[in-house]
Amino acid sequence: MKKVNQYSRRWSTALVLAALAYTSSAQAWIEGEVVPNSGTHTYDFDLETMDISNNVVGGTISKSWDLGGNFGVTEYCTQRINDARYYSTTSTMTPSTSNPGYYRLNEYFDVKVEVWIAGNRSEYVTSPFTDETNRYSESCKPPSSRFNNVRSGSKGKITFRITKPVINGIVLVDHELVKVFGRRGLLSAGVLSGEALSTINIRSGIITVPDKCIINQGTPISVEFGAIPNTSEKLNGNNYVQQVPIQVQCKGGSFDTGYLNIKLGIQSAGSGVASFNSDYLGTNGANDRRDLGIVIKDSSGSTVVPNQFYDVPGFNNNQGVWNLTAAPIAKPGSIIPEGEFDAAATVVAQFQ
Repeated sequence: MKKVNQYSRRWSTALVLAALAYTSSAQAWIEGEVVPNSGTHTYDFDLETMDISNNVVGGTISKSWDLGGNFGVTEYCTQRINDARYYSTTSTMTPSTSNPGYYRLNEYFDVKVEVWIAGNRSEYVTSPFTDETNRYSESCKPPSSRFNNVRSGSKGKITFRITKPVINGIVLVDHELVKVFGRRGLLSAGVLSGEALSTINIRSGIITVPDKCIINQGTPISVEFGAIPNTSEKLNGNNYVQQVPIQVQCKGGSFDTGYLNIKLGIQSAGSGVASFNSDYLGTNGANDRRDLGIVIKDSSGSTVVPNQFYDVPGFNNNQGVWNLTAAPIAKPGSIIPEGEFDAAATVVAQFQ
């Protein structure tokens, strides 16, 4: 009999634990939470090519999207809710400090994102927003209700606003704009669901401007160092120096109105900057190249730091030559493994 009672107590304990676990799970949803049935729905749209003729601070260009495509959701509630659906948005972009209602996209553009809210609302609402109603009442019946006609995020408008004049244009690839969240009613007002209904992304796009700077007549600049030693004593940035004259011609748009103050820079590309000193370009190769970099210097012998802009002497009529040198440089005390290496960078321009 003792043995039976012992099992009985254990079984009773197991039942209590199971009941507690179930209660905790049932309270995981906020009241009225709307959850997509197949995970967050993704709306990708292409900007294609957009031309901005007014390439000045404050100039704008807009594009709309209407992608269609319904998706299913489940609404969770512990009591019947007869109310409209309320939407909110978030973004990984930060709000613009100079243009209210805009996000900061990059150093050249702020961007305004407007999301269409359907139902009986039928209007665009500027993101970010919280608890914007669609003014169309439906019911969530405990514990949950399903809907298959949701299109939140499928339609909207985007406006680009210039914060700094652009040269040659901008390429956008796989850029997330906003996430859209939903909730039935206002019993949990201000609280976001645990999962977004949809994400709106720019899949690809090119924004072109009339102001263009042609580098090296449009051909790639290639620098060959040949066979070099592998010790830091030899690879000190002063040996194996190669001349890198960069021809620049700027024309079109603002350049046709007069002579502008043009600044140039070296933008690190796939190889990034050197791990041991960010003043140098990084290198790649089949072997470990973390201790090998490329130092760029101007005609005065000063280091040209990647991702910074410099005044270039000798420019006339919006054109000239930026005389640079490039040399391999190793981390002090290092031995560089034998083998080939390469570095990549882009010459960029800005003007005032």
